[in-house]
Amino acid sequence: MVTIKDIAKAAGVSHVTVSNALNNGKGVSEKTKQKILAIAAQMNYKPNLAAKRLVDRKTRHVGLIWPSIKGQFFYHLSMELHAEGLKRDFNVIISMNEPAAALSVFNQVFADNVIFWCHSTWEPTSEFLTEKEAFQGKLLLIGGKKMDGALTISINRRKGIYEAVSFLAGQGHTRIAYAGGYNDKLEGFMQAGDERGLDFRREYLVHPNDEHFEAKMRSMLEHEQKPTALVADSHAVYLKVDHVLRKNGVRVPDDLSIIVYDDIPELEALPVPMTTVGPSASEIAAKAFDMLTGIVKPADESDSFDLMIETVLTVRQSVKPAAP
Repeated sequence: MVTIKDIAKAAGVSHVTVSNALNNGKGVSEKTKQKILAIAAQMNYKPNLAAKRLVDRKTRHVGLIWPSIKGQFFYHLSMELHAEGLKRDFNVIISMNEPAAALSVFNQVFADNVIFWCHSTWEPTSEFLTEKEAFQGKLLLIGGKKMDGALTISINRRKGIYEAVSFLAGQGHTRIAYAGGYNDKLEGFMQAGDERGLDFRREYLVHPNDEHFEAKMRSMLEHEQKPTALVADSHAVYLKVDHVLRKNGVRVPDDLSIIVYDDIPELEALPVPMTTVGPSASEIAAKAFDMLTGIVKPADESDSFDLMIETVLTVRQSVKPAAP
């Protein structure tokens, strides 16, 4: 392996001069610098990144702690983070370990920054907090959790579902069902329903983890006052809903209009393209690196900073106006 000393010998200068020239340092004339760079290229010199890392602690590595939540959106988000990182000369490294173990790995490889998708209900362990104290870079939390000394990107899920229900109401739907968990999305659903004066029935709310999910869906669809539209709070929940609809011969959108929370390509590629609401993965990735590189930062220069990402409603063929 060619070293700085080899280049110095060939150029007839000191290894300090070579180091300054290769790292754009001061004290080297332009003529000498160009001579050294030409010799380095001729000798196929490759910098020792490990040694450089020990000096300046900069690796251009960004750690990504993969969330325990399942869903296609997180796959697309990780791909967008990788792509955005490459644009800005960063290498994104994924760890699927539990958060404390993942952060420990990123500490060991001197990652410059770490991105972690975690829901607002996630609570850090003592091991995670210990690793966070040892971490020298920026920690960015995405998904709603806030923590002292960390940057945060939040998603306005509540407003997204609120706008979805409002859109359905504007299409004449007064009986709208909701399939999803009891969270901020449901709050948006209830707020929109209350403001729009929709026909609310408890049987219109179906939790995906209910062991009787399919039976409750079937009962709801067979009811005399069955809903004319439904909002699914994720792609994964929609798949469960779709399974029931297919088994019972329910057609979308002729029998039931549907909006799905999750803006992913798979939902557009279905035989009936789904109307979706949700954040843009590419926007999240771009904003994440804006925050990590200091392009977007708080006015008071504090370590903690929260940025809110709004959702986008994309109308496709899965929604049609309600029958009179």
